Amino acid sequence: MSVMKKLQIILYFFSLLFFTPILFIIVLPLLFIIRGFVKICAKCVRLKEAQIIGGMSATLAVDKIYTAPFINMTLTFYLDQETDLDLFKSRFISNVIEKQKPCGKLQYPTLRKYVTEFMGYLFWTLSESFDPSNHFKLYKTGEVVDEEALQKLLNEIVVKPWVVKQPLWEFIMVENYQRQEENGVKVESGGKRKLTPVLIFNAHHSLLDGFSIVNILIKEMTSLDVDKFIAKPAPSLGKSENQGKKFAFGKLCKKLSFPLRALYEISTYSAIEGDVNSWKKSITMTPTGRSSTFDNTIPLMYIKGIHRSYGVSFTTLLLAGVCGAIRRSMKLNSVVIPEFIHCCLILPMPAHPKSLTNHSTIGFLRLPIGDNDPKRRLQEIELSFQKLKKSIFPKLYFYMIKVLGDLPSGLLRKIIMNNSSVDNATVCLVNFPAPSEIFTINSSLVNKFKLQVGPMAGTALVYFCHSYNGRIQLSAEVDKEIQNSENISKNLITLLQEELDVLHQISMNP
Repeated sequence: MSVMKKLQIILYFFSLLFFTPILFIIVLPLLFIIRGFVKICAKCVRLKEAQIIGGMSATLAVDKIYTAPFINMTLTFYLDQETDLDLFKSRFISNVIEKQKPCGKLQYPTLRKYVTEFMGYLFWTLSESFDPSNHFKLYKTGEVVDEEALQKLLNEIVVKPWVVKQPLWEFIMVENYQRQEENGVKVESGGKRKLTPVLIFNAHHSLLDGFSIVNILIKEMTSLDVDKFIAKPAPSLGKSENQGKKFAFGKLCKKLSFPLRALYEISTYSAIEGDVNSWKKSITMTPTGRSSTFDNTIPLMYIKGIHRSYGVSFTTLLLAGVCGAIRRSMKLNSVVIPEFIHCCLILPMPAHPKSLTNHSTIGFLRLPIGDNDPKRRLQEIELSFQKLKKSIFPKLYFYMIKVLGDLPSGLLRKIIMNNSSVDNATVCLVNFPAPSEIFTINSSLVNKFKLQVGPMAGTALVYFCHSYNGRIQLSAEVDKEIQNSENISKNLITLLQEELDVLHQISMNP
């Protein structure tokens, strides 16, 4: 670390040391009072079942939801046989929309609400014209829909504006989809391919996150137990009396030193310089869209075999594959390869609420893309990942966002658009929570499913990953502002697989 960088961190640290007490003594109580006053006013004017939006959901709700949304989410289910959309609709209405808590209140009330602004704050407000049937649509052209046509449709859906005063979710059933693979094996163009339906769930990110989607679409609609996919605090281990005393003393020291450690980590992350490479320079804070997502699957046992042979975590191996794929892609496209790039990791927080909300955080890792040795890259990434696991920054960021979400929407919008957290990173990795067991929708087996998110600002590439039915599903997106983005996106998953194959060969021949 350079002397200037150390001086910058010290400057940030003492600035935070001075302003943090002011924040907690004056600013936060004032924000709490103002929000309380706005809530009372909302009730006085009888804003229909108004619920003020806070936390991470508030930072996402400042999106241009009704004109040009950037953060819609789609989850696409590939079914193995024809299914009845009306039957699915009736089950979803009874199992999810009308589900009640023991106290008699609705379990998921925001499915009936839309985002509105009142006195400078965003609210979930009941849609008086809400009709669940309007949120279930059939996409039927009478023609065969191949993967390219489906992806084109998904790219349109993920940037589609929402209807004013209507809830921010919908289901779309696509008929006559022509499957590209059977049991994980690609079907040749001349081979016989079965026509099956595809069910698309589209929602705005302010309404829910990946865990919420799993909760309403799998837990409530199937018999699978999905609680094991929700992040939980690590269990405490049994200790001897002396070990217990040492542990208790260490825990006390950590708690007492937490404020200073927190300020130091914030200072360190604030001093991170944004990535400098031709791909990153192409990106603006007003994204124009992302190129088509190309996905593929890899056997889970193959991945486990590699990461166990090196003694590294699954996430580390995946990050090494991402790092190697981007390096190879830059080389193929005659892009100058930098010494390193940053990766933004979307991380789950423990004890996700049962309601629809956003309950996650982020962490940053340096990927040594300039190193030409795959094994050395893997080892360096493992060190960085273990350091991130011990870091308090992800938890700190989560609570910082909760505080930020209490700001008036106008101020919050300016902060988000001008200071995106992921703006320092070239790539973002989303490890989506998913069941390993195969499940059904209306008795139709789900062959595979994939996640896609709208053109988030500031990041050149996004990788999505989840495991399902013994395979790892991977997909990648590239911002359209990057030159030759279409071809780059086509190769990113193939190049990742090539990197994993190289690491596998090295492990077999040390």
